[in-house]
Amino acid sequence: MNDPIEKFMSLFGGRTDAYGTWEGGSKKSSVSYETFAKHLYGEELIGIYPLTDGSSVRWGCSDIDVDDLDSARNLQVAFGMKSIPSFVEKTVRGFHIWVFANDWVPAPVMRRAFLSAHEVIGLPPKEVNPKQEQANGLGNYVRLPYPGGIDAMPDNRYMLFKKDDEPMSLKQFLDSAQESRVSINLLQPLAEKYRPRQRAVMELPTSSSVQEALTHADGLLYTAWKNGPDEKHDRSNSLVRMAHHACNIGVPIGMAYILIVDADKRWGKFHLRPNVVEILTKIVEDVYGKNNNHKEDFNP
Repeated sequence: MNDPIEKFMSLFGGRTDAYGTWEGGSKKSSVSYETFAKHLYGEELIGIYPLTDGSSVRWGCSDIDVDDLDSARNLQVAFGMKSIPSFVEKTVRGFHIWVFANDWVPAPVMRRAFLSAHEVIGLPPKEVNPKQEQANGLGNYVRLPYPGGIDAMPDNRYMLFKKDDEPMSLKQFLDSAQESRVSINLLQPLAEKYRPRQRAVMELPTSSSVQEALTHADGLLYTAWKNGPDEKHDRSNSLVRMAHHACNIGVPIGMAYILIVDADKRWGKFHLRPNVVEILTKIVEDVYGKNNNHKEDFNP
């Protein structure tokens, strides 16, 4: 196989009845040789849905959407410890880590292998594709690398050499990837090490506990709790931002949860849903689970 388009197509196989558009959304159309050719010639840039109707995939991809090459390389090392080759792609805002299979493999095997690799290095998985283990509609697509890469190196969305972090040309990537596909026999042992996290669901607090929780808040957190979302942030985003700021200033997780629950009740976002406890627990635990390593400005 010498045709670069055929090589590219064989690596990034997925659904054949729809693809993702560069602007967002899906296009119901046959995914063919011509579709991949248009992407590589820069005529119509696309994303591929990895999960087929048979719940199998040919590749997996983890998205690190911040400029953190060390984390991307650490994930690559975790795969390497199990003799699984992977590739790091420079994207617009961060990095993708790709693994290519030599045949169709069950989606749970690929997804759990990625989740297990994330656990090894202690990196919370923000977006691991495939996002589903069983086919349910189209699922989610991933934008492909090397847009317009046949004629020139793109400004971003290219693979990096492991030795020096320099860009790989399309030809260099394709030559390397053809020799780096993995079998299910390598993915399966890593996937079997994954153990889904058991989330401890908190209880809804009483109103009398809110005043105690407020004693841990600073002026910014109190203002956000009292006034609610501004014109720049919706209610859901504001709850997450509150949790981040509470974590950053050292508010105990139980007290932060009380403030989030009370704010949600007054703002009217989740409080009437039957799974409100699970939703708000997840918001707080996801933030605090980052061990205070994630800091962000908070300007309510």
